[in-house]
Amino acid sequence: MASLHRLDDATRWRIVGRLKVIQSRATCCRDLGVPRNVVSTLWKQFTETGTVVRQPGQGRKRATTLAEDRYLRLLAKRDRSATATQLSHKLYNATGTSISRITVMQRPNAGGLYARRPVVCAPLTVNHKKARLAFCRERLSWTEDEWGWVLFSDQSRFSLDSDSRRLLIWREPGS
Repeated sequence: MASLHRLDDATRWRIVGRLKVIQSRATCCRDLGVPRNVVSTLWKQFTETGTVVRQPGQGRKRATTLAEDRYLRLLAKRDRSATATQLSHKLYNATGTSISRITVMQRPNAGGLYARRPVVCAPLTVNHKKARLAFCRERLSWTEDEWGWVLFSDQSRFSLDSDSRRLLIWREPGS
């Protein structure tokens, strides 16, 4: 079954042509495999406008303009740790446009910014590498008793909630 906005122009004109020849709507629907409400809406559009071509501008209106989208991306780049709710409030204060946090999250994504966890570790310097190597060499000859005094932990965070409450930042891919 096809809906009205998924029909190509040729099928639309074929439906109108059959209805002009006084073929019943039920027969037209059955032959072309199109729902009755689609045929009725199409015939109504043809009788009112004389055309069956889809008009531009139909569909849901965007919540933000392109300029507001650019402004949201700029805000996200300036304050990378800002939450979507904070960005929404800043946009409202600047332009008076009120949008949901979900919409705010989608706009920077379109510009290549994504909410990601901050980079966990900084690159190691030569001094860091030397200190690590010295630490390992000191403990190379330890006995089992000496290792018995060491407590090993993997430092992983476990959370039973869906929200880990970690701070996210806006980053470009690969950064």
